[in-house]
Amino acid sequence: MEQTSNKTFKTRISPNDLIRMFPNDESARKWFELARWGGKPFCPHCGSENVQSGVQNGSMTHRCREKDCARKFSVRVGTALESSRIPFHKWAIAIYLMTTSPKRVSTVKLHRDLKISQKSAWFLAHRIRGWIRSSDMSANPGLDSSAIDELSSGDKGETC
Repeated sequence: MEQTSNKTFKTRISPNDLIRMFPNDESARKWFELARWGGKPFCPHCGSENVQSGVQNGSMTHRCREKDCARKFSVRVGTALESSRIPFHKWAIAIYLMTTSPKRVSTVKLHRDLKISQKSAWFLAHRIRGWIRSSDMSANPGLDSSAIDELSSGDKGETC
């Protein structure tokens, strides 16, 4: 936070900066990997850091090298992104919209802004809200407590 003339404000990314950060799905995937693993991937099934990166098996980009495990996985496994076909850059933009908006972001807005079906927008919003409310905040890449407070406020028991 910066302070100027007795006013405290947060430095935020602008929507234009966000679009430049994630021009494609690959750049967003790399950001999620860095935020979750810090450059050192680990198996979400057994916890081993002995993994192979760059595996080309559908959506699975890593493989555990432990003999007892040997499972394939991606950054999505064990997070709100799991079992989702929504591209990483749309997840990143939705997280940005939901954590920077002073009011609750509707699924209709996500549907229009991200150019996805309203059913997918509902799924996305539901997963993000649940992820932020979860007690394991270490699994939330790039979110700070003030963003979580902003998203949670005024959202008591309402449906998506």
